[in-house]
Amino acid sequence: MKNLTALLLLVVSAAAPAASTLELRSGDRICLVGNTFAERFQLFGYFESGLLAAFPDLELSVRNLAWSADETALRPRPLDFGAVDRHLEAQGADVVLLFYGANESFAGDEGLPGFRNNLGRLLRHVSKQHYNGSEPARIALVSPIPQQALPSGHGLDAAPVERRNVDLRAYAEAAEAVAAENGVPFLDIFDGVAAAFAGEPAPLTINGVHLNEAGYWHAARALLGALGASAPDTVVASAEGGGELEIRPPVLPPGPNGNPDRLRISIRDLAPGYYALRRGDQTLASASDGDWAKGLDIQATPAITALVEAGDGLRRVVLRKSRLFFDRYRAVNGYYIYGGRKEPFGVHSFPPEMVRFDELVGELDDEARDLAHSGETWRLERVDR
Repeated sequence: MKNLTALLLLVVSAAAPAASTLELRSGDRICLVGNTFAERFQLFGYFESGLLAAFPDLELSVRNLAWSADETALRPRPLDFGAVDRHLEAQGADVVLLFYGANESFAGDEGLPGFRNNLGRLLRHVSKQHYNGSEPARIALVSPIPQQALPSGHGLDAAPVERRNVDLRAYAEAAEAVAAENGVPFLDIFDGVAAAFAGEPAPLTINGVHLNEAGYWHAARALLGALGASAPDTVVASAEGGGELEIRPPVLPPGPNGNPDRLRISIRDLAPGYYALRRGDQTLASASDGDWAKGLDIQATPAITALVEAGDGLRRVVLRKSRLFFDRYRAVNGYYIYGGRKEPFGVHSFPPEMVRFDELVGELDDEARDLAHSGETWRLERVDR
């Protein structure tokens, strides 16, 4: 029986962003640097778990070093915390994803020249650094996202949001131009998030500015697509005449507005005929080659629910890892760890505790990467109608 590998592809209602030229390599440590939008990705885990699931053979790891309200030329930190470069070096960053422009956009048209200059300077600086100790960092710049108009009394009304989005788009376009001038991949998710705002009946932000969990699901989908990942809710297999299929969970679990009991499966390149998809002795669905190519929604079976839950299990491990790393990177009462009372008090207790934090984070990295490889073998058999 012929073995078939299931490919996970992104199915989106809006046009997908242009593919990035950012190269991801085996074992890459990817670090997020930038503003509040970037910082809050760690609260929900969709982007990181999706990245691991989309590229399981690359054995990636992610560290979120973003900081609320950071700008290209304004990144204040507690005394002796250390500059961003120091922490990128400590993490051995191979790839740096930069998120800037949202805060700077409040300066409007008058602030654009300064933003362009500061951003260009930052891109040139980061691209020359050898954070991993051996080669220059590979970097990509992520666009700002729009704001969302909310019902009156629940956040920002339509008129000010329209004005803000004019500025945000101008800064996104400026960022794209600066990235092009410096040979840096630009990951444009502005329109993808705007399409999600328009297509979802429920709010995707907590206040019109900051995304909620469902909003970050959509942002993760857009960003994964911009990185060339295959995401999120359709399993696509290429087949000829039937065989065994290694089915992995969707790259992104359904999210808070999704259906955890549904999975869309598309099987292409089938010879004309009628085929049944089976898991063990259970027939999940039967359809013609044409219908399989279009894709079928398979719902409300234990097999589907278990597969989707496995994908969310990966996300839950990522959330545990992210919390531990945050507690290590942004430790409470850092004055005793890196500040004025590091000597003589902190040097006794905290260094071994930081080492243990690193060990625990690494263990959860390994667990997440193992889960990214998980899946099941299902069968596709040609049958009579």
